Amino acid sequence: MHYSLELNVPANTLLAGAVSGTIDIAPGQLQHISLIFPPGCARMVRAAIYDGATLLFPKTAGSSYCEDAYTIEIDCAEIYDATKTLTLKAWAPGTTYAHKLTAHFQHKSIEEIAMGRTGYY
Repeated sequence: MHYSLELNVPANTLLAGAVSGTIDIAPGQLQHISLIFPPGCARMVRAAIYDGATLLFPKTAGSSYCEDAYTIEIDCAEIYDATKTLTLKAWAPGTTYAHKLTAHFQHKSIEEIAMGRTGYY
């Protein structure tokens, strides 16, 4: 199963006013996340993925991702036995333009795990 989330980050968004978007992940295994930073971000747009109030990615407390014209690929093996709401938070202090971040989540359902399927179609 594949989930996608787009997040519009206004210019000069501070951490205290970070924008966020949520996505509900069905029970199963979260296998991979692609976090796409478009050209022009100039490593000034920052993002992090949360599970509730807990920082999920990156794993280092207080850290975030930042890139320019680059896709961050995150391999993971998070297993959920109930639907989980993940939050993508982003901010862009000191920027002049708005930016759009995109996140793709690759997921294997409980049924696919039981059947031994890979989840990739």
